[in-house]
Amino acid sequence: MSRERWLVLYSLTIGALGWAWLLASDPFTAPLWLLVLFVLIALIVESARFRVTGGDAHSLVGIPLLTAAFALGPGPGGLVAAISGLLFGMVQPLFGRAPRSFYTLAARPLLRSGVRALGILAGYALAVAATGNPPETATWYLLAIICYPLVVQFNRIARAYLQGGRTGLLTWWRGAWFPMLAAEFAPLPAAWLGAAIYTRLTFGYFLLACVILCATAVTVRRASLNIQRQRRSVRELAQLNQVSRAIIRSSLDVEALCELVYREASKLVDTSSFHLGLFDPEGDEYTLVVRVQDRVRLPPLTVRLPAGDGIIGWMRETGRALLVHDFAAEMERLPARPRYQSERPPRSGIYVPLIADDAVIGTISIQSYQPNAFDADDMRLLSLIADQAAVAIAKARAFDEARQRAVQLQAIHEVSQRITAILDLDELLDSVVALIRERFGYHPVQIFTLEPDGALTFRASTGSRPAPDVRVGVGLVGTALAQGAPLLVNDVAADARYIADAPGTRAELAVPLRFGDEYLGVLDVQTAAEDGFSDADMFVMQTLAGQIAVAIESARSFTAQREEAWTLNALLQVSENLHRAESLADLLPAIVRLPPLLLGCDRCYCLLHDTAPAFVPLAAYGVGADGRAALLEQRIAEGDAPLLLEAMQRAGPTIARGTEARAGVGATLASFGGGAFLAAALNARGAPLGVLVADYSDAGREFAGRVLTLYQGMAGQVAGALESALLAEDAARAERLDQELRVAREIQTALLPARPPALPGWSIAADWQSARLVGGDFYDFWLLAEKREARGLSLEDHAATHTPQASRPVSLGFVIADVSDKGVPAAMFMALSRSLVRAAALDGSPPDVALERANRWITRDSESAMFVTVFYGILDPASGRLCYTNAGHNPPLLIGAADGAVRELSTRDMALGVLEGASFHAAEATLLPGDVLLAYTDGITEAINDAGEPFGVARLREAAVVNRGRGAGEILAAVIRALTAFAGGRPPFDDLTLVVIKRDAHSAFDIQRSAF
Repeated sequence: MSRERWLVLYSLTIGALGWAWLLASDPFTAPLWLLVLFVLIALIVESARFRVTGGDAHSLVGIPLLTAAFALGPGPGGLVAAISGLLFGMVQPLFGRAPRSFYTLAARPLLRSGVRALGILAGYALAVAATGNPPETATWYLLAIICYPLVVQFNRIARAYLQGGRTGLLTWWRGAWFPMLAAEFAPLPAAWLGAAIYTRLTFGYFLLACVILCATAVTVRRASLNIQRQRRSVRELAQLNQVSRAIIRSSLDVEALCELVYREASKLVDTSSFHLGLFDPEGDEYTLVVRVQDRVRLPPLTVRLPAGDGIIGWMRETGRALLVHDFAAEMERLPARPRYQSERPPRSGIYVPLIADDAVIGTISIQSYQPNAFDADDMRLLSLIADQAAVAIAKARAFDEARQRAVQLQAIHEVSQRITAILDLDELLDSVVALIRERFGYHPVQIFTLEPDGALTFRASTGSRPAPDVRVGVGLVGTALAQGAPLLVNDVAADARYIADAPGTRAELAVPLRFGDEYLGVLDVQTAAEDGFSDADMFVMQTLAGQIAVAIESARSFTAQREEAWTLNALLQVSENLHRAESLADLLPAIVRLPPLLLGCDRCYCLLHDTAPAFVPLAAYGVGADGRAALLEQRIAEGDAPLLLEAMQRAGPTIARGTEARAGVGATLASFGGGAFLAAALNARGAPLGVLVADYSDAGREFAGRVLTLYQGMAGQVAGALESALLAEDAARAERLDQELRVAREIQTALLPARPPALPGWSIAADWQSARLVGGDFYDFWLLAEKREARGLSLEDHAATHTPQASRPVSLGFVIADVSDKGVPAAMFMALSRSLVRAAALDGSPPDVALERANRWITRDSESAMFVTVFYGILDPASGRLCYTNAGHNPPLLIGAADGAVRELSTRDMALGVLEGASFHAAEATLLPGDVLLAYTDGITEAINDAGEPFGVARLREAAVVNRGRGAGEILAAVIRALTAFAGGRPPFDDLTLVVIKRDAHSAFDIQRSAF
């Protein structure tokens, strides 16, 4: 809550408390005419109040108020005090110069009336407590004379604290304590006399005493005013004399003079809000050298202030002073409006110009948040101080200017000596512009160098931002070089050639840098002062330009030779170290060790970029063994390292510093604490391999051109060597893998039957093609022995009575299967599955029993989450009866010889390796003479053509049905031909396996043993 709101709340609370107590004390016991009489007397006496300082006014109103209390009683007396205080407080803002607000018109009058009533009633209450009810007259009078002024003054203390805090309270107390004692405490015993006159003498004597009291109040007011005027005149004369002597004796320093003016003005006027500002004689800048607001010292402030802008600009334009009694009331009549915008603007103020030699060099102003805080006498005193100060400040400025010119001339020699000792070009140029600004005060100071392509390249400046590069003949800089002569423009706004590159520039001087017959560049100096350059300035800058040109040429020659030698030597070392490596393991440590040795970085990382997309660390230096191990196990996602991605896409090295840089290289690299990163792409044959990162702990590390050139060359050599090593390693790895796959194919091919079995009356053909060197499809055949007791039994009886006994081969077991993957994993799982299925079936168990056993073994022995679809059938060659179980495999096609009808053989069982406790079912079919059984894997039906269409079961059926009258081998060949024609020569997407079993149309079965 603001101070003003606290003050209003306090006023309303205390005022209401006083009135509540007053109304509770029966205040209407005295006649009305007496109450009115005493109220009028109190108002007349209080209207004759006077001020000793700028604080509260003082009066003798306590005498009539206490007289009324003693004469009429505490209740009526308190009523007189409250009504007179309320009326005077409400009327005063209407006729005085006080601001009109809720506080002045309502809250403060209520507070004044309530406090006065509290003072009288509190005195009476203390008297009752001391002597009984009614109290003794002497005790009541004495306590009232003591209590009333104490209550009133304590209220003033509280109000002063709420208004101004501790500082405001102390200021009020210093000016109010003595007049408060003299005018408000000391005369109060006269109220005792007034009460005695009222009670013991006639009413006429009482009226005479009232007239005397009123006259005394007026006399005291006049005497106070006269004393104030006399004291003020004496004080003004003495202070003015002191101010003059102080200014005359002061040093010729502008800031010290401004401080002195503020201190001396504080002795004459209220400087709780004081501003002393000076104009830049050569521009529109206005600097508040001394700035005090609410007795708080603020730092100096410089703003742009054109003539005529605001009150200050108006004073600079007219040279006139201004006294504002109340901004709120006079705003429309002011010659200029203030520039400031504040939630708490000042209400009154005095503005005085500082005039020297008919020129306004600055201003002095004092302000107050109270209206009518200053008068014409204050403005007269402030004007006298301003006249004295203006002369002294003008002399101090002239002295500073002469001294500065002497320093500049002396500085020419110093600048020349210092720049000729610098051989580093970048350091030289930065030193030149800094020295010229330091010694001569020009800003900005810029240097452009002439490039072979005719461009003037910006190289150094004292400004906050770089100037744009220009061409010869363009702008003031380019024109000066084209003319081969200095170019001075004292009003750039009027010159069309001017290119704005610094705000506030009013004048510019461009001097070519010439060495012999060769132009090296341009020295450009600017200033915010109009007509800021003279012929003397041109001579000084020409002299310096000659020295700068010589220094630049020397630095260029030295730098070029040194950098060339250093770069060639460093690249030679890089090449030698990289070519010593015989393998990738030898190369990687050399790659990350070279940047720390040659460039001085603290850490170095080599990262490859893969298609994940991510950066894969290959090697690191400077991070310790644990850090290296942790780093090499990480992959840095491309999205987490935008800086690395940017570096890989740029033609030259990328520089990044600080927190932004650490966020751009990923948390893994940032954890090592880099302050600055230098990253370069590893490009080989136009394609980026990765990035080489140099990590510096010093965030302020600067990178010269030779460092960037060396780093780029180093990255190129590293990329070439790394590509060669990676290609060699990939080739060796590919060769090993190819050899291993060929061996695996040979092993896998050996697991398949060398040829189909030869059964009299039957023709069998099979084909297997893997999509890769190895695959996941397989097929197999075996002869089974069957118990004599089981011959001719049903399938259920055969399963129930089957046990291993002496047997003879009478049945053909065959299987076709497809593993749920391709390549090496599928081939390994295929070998496992083939062995387990064969082992489960060789004892002659029915297909469902054999596959249940095989599923249990596969599920237990395999943790690869792979599965295999299997069709297992047992064929009785004599009868043509086929007992089978289909574990999730593509249903084989049984094609009738007579009509070509096709039947799919399926038992709707799940694949092996999915669920250990799965149960399987068996079914039967009979192959009649001429019937064909076609078993296949999904590589047949899912083969696609150029249009993306699959071969499908329908086309497979058509090829088999059309060729059903041929032998098994011919049917198989016809299907393969149809598939090849459909695919159009496209390589198979999946493994292909096809098994064809055909029963001859006319043959008798003669069981024979066949070799596999």
